[in-house]
Amino acid sequence: MKNKQWVVIRCNACRNCHGSNGHYKKCPHCGNSISETAEIVATVNSDAELRMEVAIANTPAELRDVLRDKLKSTEKLVSNSEPQAFIMAKWVHQSADENGEITIQNLTSLIKTKNSEISAEDLISMAETQGMLLRIGENRWTLLE
Repeated sequence: MKNKQWVVIRCNACRNCHGSNGHYKKCPHCGNSISETAEIVATVNSDAELRMEVAIANTPAELRDVLRDKLKSTEKLVSNSEPQAFIMAKWVHQSADENGEITIQNLTSLIKTKNSEISAEDLISMAETQGMLLRIGENRWTLLE
């Protein structure tokens, strides 16, 4: 059975790094298309490793070792929250309309039906950080995945 691999890609336009499952589309930071010549910074085998490598790649070089140590010390805490993160990603997808657009109002309504205490703003922020969403207007986002 083949393990799923993830890559950390540096956008040629804005130079920010983000994670990808190998399907190069658009940069979640600047919206420019990702070309096949984009730099692959790292290849990892899990989403936990991906989070860490993206954070490190977007950190100034002189702070990377300190950040890597801090992230490794909290890795167990993050990996314990993976099922919850997966569920919240589903909520983001479920709140999208037929055009793949998400509003704060739609997401807030869905979260209320799930009896969760997370705010729609926090969930949007997490989804943007993970490259799932791109802001297209005030209180409006579009799905990137």
